[in-house]
Amino acid sequence: MLSLRTVLTKNNMKKFLPRSIGIMQRSLSTMQMNRPGPTENLAHALARDVDLPISEVRIRLATDTTVFKHIAATPVTASLGAEISGVDLSMPLSEDVIEEIWGAFLLFGVIFFRGQKLSPDEQVALAKRFGEIDRHPIVKGLDSNPDVIEIVREAGAPTNFGETWHSDNSYMAEPSLGSILHAVEVPPVGNDTMFSCAYGAYDGLSPKLRSFLDGFRAVHTAGVAFNPSTVSGGSFDNPEAAIKYKKSQDLFSASLHPVVRTHPETGRKAIFVNSMFTTEIEGLSRAESKQILDLLFAQFGQPHISCRFRWNSGDVAMWDNRSLQHVAIGDNSSHKRVMRRVTLKGDVPV
Repeated sequence: MLSLRTVLTKNNMKKFLPRSIGIMQRSLSTMQMNRPGPTENLAHALARDVDLPISEVRIRLATDTTVFKHIAATPVTASLGAEISGVDLSMPLSEDVIEEIWGAFLLFGVIFFRGQKLSPDEQVALAKRFGEIDRHPIVKGLDSNPDVIEIVREAGAPTNFGETWHSDNSYMAEPSLGSILHAVEVPPVGNDTMFSCAYGAYDGLSPKLRSFLDGFRAVHTAGVAFNPSTVSGGSFDNPEAAIKYKKSQDLFSASLHPVVRTHPETGRKAIFVNSMFTTEIEGLSRAESKQILDLLFAQFGQPHISCRFRWNSGDVAMWDNRSLQHVAIGDNSSHKRVMRRVTLKGDVPV
């Protein structure tokens, strides 16, 4: 079997180069963030080559050793996700390592680093290597570092934080590009996180339905998920609450985003509606909107486009909100769970 390097070089490079220029032009706002512009290495090229189905690329990466030189990437499933080894995230990382991590991020959608020791400041410093920090508009950050939100569930306490399929902060005009989550304290079993590929969800639709959805926009709002009268696990008023919320204009505003967005760095199309924040499709009746949204919501979580990550204390997950959705599984409320999250600023979906 030809290596991915050979396949790209022989069959796709002539088509890739002009297409990549267009993709880079469409993603100037992304490239103007604090993260340096991408080195054109093989991982980036593969992620951006839309002639190769992403599932095929990810399957072949399981045995192809020509892609990464500075890190090791082991796919979690055939559909998405990879464990990255050979990296200590608390240490200063070279530009070559950073660019390969970013390449893996684009290729796999979500990447996992086992057994890391990160302080909140180190987690923020790591995030800044990839882009500008996106401070959460509703959840209060740590007093010592407001860019870090701490997601805490005390043993025996109810919570529903993140327990619906979603893309982080899609209610914002410029939704968060990606998220970096660090497990500080986790139960001995349970409370895993599931991820589902938005590329695969889109590709699974019939060609006629994909064509029909082009041009539609959907309404995203935080008002339901963060409704002060129904939210659990946090509080707008109680200073002793495990998770503290702040009243923000984002609770009352809404954003319109394409139902199908084009990833600004890979050029791949992805479904961009989610059951946590998306409420309706612009221009359709309530009944029509509900039927289409329910159909699209149901695409996520299908086993063949999903992976499930079991946490250990110290683990780090870094995922691309533009190419997948995720859900926290709240199946163990008898043990305390503490996670720390930093998000990266994104751009306007197109």
